[in-house]
Formats: sequence, C-alpha cells, structure tokens
Amino acid sequence: MENNHDNTQQPTGNGAQMNELMHRLQKEDARNLRIFKNFRGIFAVFIVFYTLFFIVNPMKELKLPERVTGVCYVLAFVVFAWVFRKHYKEYSTIDYALPVTEMLEKAVKRYALQHRKSLILIIPLLLIDCGITITFYRHLDVFSPLQRIGLVQVVYIPTLILSYLIGVWIWYKRQKPIRDKALRLLEELKSFM
Repeated sequence: MENNHDNTQQPTGNGAQMNELMHRLQKEDARNLRIFKNFRGIFAVFIVFYTLFFIVNPMKELKLPERVTGVCYVLAFVVFAWVFRKHYKEYSTIDYALPVTEMLEKAVKRYALQHRKSLILIIPLLLIDCGITITFYRHLDVFSPLQRIGLVQVVYIPTLILSYLIGVWIWYKRQKPIRDKALRLLEELKSFM
C-alpha cells in the first residue's frame, strides 16, 4: 500500500482547528483589505487637496513656506498611497485554494511583525515632520530657532512612538494569535509529510 502524503492532507483532529483558522484568516484579510482600500482613497484625496490648495493655488498670501509645506505633505501622501496600494494588491490576490502548507506559509509571512518592510514609512514621516516644523516655526517666534524646532519634535516624536506602540499592541492582540496558530499547524503538517 502506497503512503501518499500530499500537502492538502491534515493530521487527524486538526480539521476543526484548520476551519477556525481559515475563518479567522479570511475575516482578518477582508478587514485589512478594507483598511488598505479606504486609506488609499483618503491619501488620494489628500494629494489632490494639498496639491491644489498649497502648490498650484495662485493666491499671493501663500508664501514659499506654505508651498514647501504643501510639497512635503503631497510627497508624504504619495508614498503612503503607494504603500497602501501595494498592501491592497497583496491582500486582494490572496488565494485560499492553494495547497494548505503554501497557504499557511503565506499567512505566517503576511502576519509577521515586519519592521524592515515598514522602513519605507520613515520617508513620509520625515516629510510630514518637515511640513509641521515649517508650519509652526513662524508661530513660535518668541523662541530661538532651535527651540522652535525642538518644541515641534517634543510633540511629534512621542506621537510617532505612541502610534507605533499602539500598532504593535493591535498586532499582538489581533494578528499574532493568527500567525502563531498558522505556524503551529504548518509545523504539524510538515511533521506528517
């Protein structure tokens, strides 16, 4: 008798776990797809608004600092829109009909906390920092130039750190359990092959 183990077979007793995982994966993937689609649209609106209002606006009241701020924001939003578009494409092409091991490997990779993949976000965050600093620089004229820049950073940097920590906490609560379960099932499946 031949013992053929294709990668769609599951060890006995894991069918219910696999069904639960598939349900959670599909639900979380659909949620992420909506988020990426919505943010992609929001950033497209911001790009158009800031381009029209700060860059091509013929009003003479808008001086060079406001226009530079507008350019910083538009460039930041372009990078954000590109990142969200890339993620949207990734999530819109998820195939649950792949062999189980391949599907689980992709899920594990998709839901890993990927710091290196997020490094591109440093560019738009720095551009927004420049835009905010230019915007508030003139309004803080009672302080020295270095103090003006420092005051903006005292607010901006903790806001970024807090946002990052909230993102990690959300990942830890929502996506890490999915990744851990997928990894566990993947290891069990590979041990039966």
